Amino acid sequence: MPPPDQIDHQPQRESLCHIWFRFFWPFRYFRDVTRGSLLERQLNYRHNRAMRVFLPGFVFKWVLLTALCFALGGLLDQLAGLVIPAACCFMTGSWTLIVSLLLLTSWAWLERFPELYDQPLAARRLRDRED
Repeated sequence: MPPPDQIDHQPQRESLCHIWFRFFWPFRYFRDVTRGSLLERQLNYRHNRAMRVFLPGFVFKWVLLTALCFALGGLLDQLAGLVIPAACCFMTGSWTLIVSLLLLTSWAWLERFPELYDQPLAARRLRDRED
């Protein structure tokens, strides 16, 4: 270990690729609610519900990417007559559309179902089914 006077206290700078990744990829901010004990799943679901406020911003970014891909594909096809690059743009646009729909569905789910892992409500539903 270097002496204390030779330690560099400057924070590590993130690469541009990592910054872009954090800007566009929302899935790293959410936790898996299918693993762990019931308490861990409850806490993870509460965390995801707290983070849902950021999902509309990510949806907007992915919708813009979708529009950009389709516009670029249309330009490549109509103006330049480049069919293969246009098809690549359209295919990429379809993938970005799928991601934006997935994000929108996740946001709607997290908005609508606050009690997914609420034990008293689950027990009450179980009792209602038995009656």
